[in-house]
Amino acid sequence: MARQVPIEFGAASEDVLEPTLMVIGLNHRTAPAAVRERFGISEARRHEVLVPLARAEGIEEVLVLATCYRTEFFLWANDAALAANSVFRFLSAEYGLKLSEWEHFYRLLDDEALLHIFRVASSLDAMALSEPQIVAQFEAAWQQAQNVGSTACFLDAVMQKALTVSRRATNEANEGIGDRASAAAATEKIVAAEALGFRRKLLAERVVPTIIALRNRLDEICRQELNSFCEECGPFSRDQDELLQAVTSRMTQRIAGSVARELKELSERVEQEQITAAVQRLFHLQTPEKALAGGNIPGETYQRIGAQSYSHSNP
Repeated sequence: MARQVPIEFGAASEDVLEPTLMVIGLNHRTAPAAVRERFGISEARRHEVLVPLARAEGIEEVLVLATCYRTEFFLWANDAALAANSVFRFLSAEYGLKLSEWEHFYRLLDDEALLHIFRVASSLDAMALSEPQIVAQFEAAWQQAQNVGSTACFLDAVMQKALTVSRRATNEANEGIGDRASAAAATEKIVAAEALGFRRKLLAERVVPTIIALRNRLDEICRQELNSFCEECGPFSRDQDELLQAVTSRMTQRIAGSVARELKELSERVEQEQITAAVQRLFHLQTPEKALAGGNIPGETYQRIGAQSYSHSNP
């Protein structure tokens, strides 16, 4: 089960200063019914919650899941500390959140947040296993967030995958033979494996901009060296020019492809970030955002080196 820890305000408990999956909330395990009722958000009020939070500091995407047993904010945050403060400032202003009530809320980041969302969707964090209404609640919360425009590619990807995992877990649990404990254990195993696989896909997605920037940089170096070589040793025939271009292009593809494989196969985010940063320094790469916006690599190459477009229609 994902570790649920109290929020510490003023600063993040970890130095998370880049886009991060995050869950903030309370549930039947952390808060009594009276407290849950105070912070329950009806479907009619979700629009009033989503719009300001989507514009708040630290938050790029937001979705609200509110049931009898929980109120949770699923966030794609560009700064975890700012995002947490934004959520709780909102709750203080709109719902009268008191200092003494903060202890009922938890914050989950990255792997723990992803596993928690998958567990909730699969009824593993519910009062009873295989509660049928949780899938409908998930879908309704997601649809409302999409209608408001408070989710985009990242949370849409997470929600789509969570629902896919929920359906698979439910089907396999129903097909199995055994008591409730055995069914829960089998479901937990499925959910944990799916979360790990999806996490690896997200990690692979993170390195694509750096690989594009590296490919651009290698192309630039080869082009400069090739021009110098042609000036010193040329002129060459058209066939020779084309051969030289093909050789240099193949070299850049091999180097960039090798680096891409190494980065994508790293299973730990911290190690991946460290090596990615080292590649960026060694090759004096422009920022990943500029590489995506203004790079010379065509779209098919972006797809080939591992980018995937996670959307509602692509589980």
